Amino acid sequence: MPPRIPRSCRKHGCSKTTTDRSGYCQEHMNTGWENHQQGKSRHERGYGSKWDKIRARVLYRDKHLCQECLKSGRPTEARTVDHIKPKAHGGTDDDSNLQSLCWLCHRSKTASERTRR
Repeated sequence: MPPRIPRSCRKHGCSKTTTDRSGYCQEHMNTGWENHQQGKSRHERGYGSKWDKIRARVLYRDKHLCQECLKSGRPTEARTVDHIKPKAHGGTDDDSNLQSLCWLCHRSKTASERTRR
């Protein structure tokens, strides 16, 4: 496969280039993750006390194990409940659309969803 063509960093005002799929240079690689709904409380984002109950139920259902790591035969403790189909793309808080993930798998999945937009 040929190398990717360098493009300008997506960070406003940055003059560096990148070949990374995220569109950010090395310095701003985590920008998309850090600014996710910045300034909004968890309640404003829809993760209030109702979500706490849903989260506890899903973690219990999945035995507090990361579902992605389990597919690879590596039982890893899960502390995050993730929407399989993101709410931003029409997903719901229904249990069938939720899975328990470890922090690394959740971060990786979220980052890959952002590059797909």
